Amino acid sequence: MHRLVAGLGLMGLLVVGASPVGAQQQFDGRWGIEAIPTKGACKRVYRYAVTVENGTIRSNTPRRAVIRGRLDPSGRVQGSAERNRTRVDVTGNLSGRSGSGQWTMAGRLNCSGQWRAEKQ
Repeated sequence: MHRLVAGLGLMGLLVVGASPVGAQQQFDGRWGIEAIPTKGACKRVYRYAVTVENGTIRSNTPRRAVIRGRLDPSGRVQGSAERNRTRVDVTGNLSGRSGSGQWTMAGRLNCSGQWRAEKQ
């Protein structure tokens, strides 16, 4: 479960609320993301593949998380994802075809770490 929330949170926040439309479209395509825990109960590195289209995220899983956040035109990412009382807060930056930042999970598991994203 925390794997899903982390994946949706990290990538979903890259595109939710982006402005203007051009800022959204520059991130369209397939993205690979890696969530690296550095503190707490999460012990393994998680990898995800998602697709961004017209500023929205498509996941490879039918499960959904509530995602809130923004990506400003400079590439700054800030937001959160929540599912089944587990919340992931994400901050970071995108530039061109890559991005990185920090995440913190609270709920059933409490942990934090870094994330990296690369456009495929």
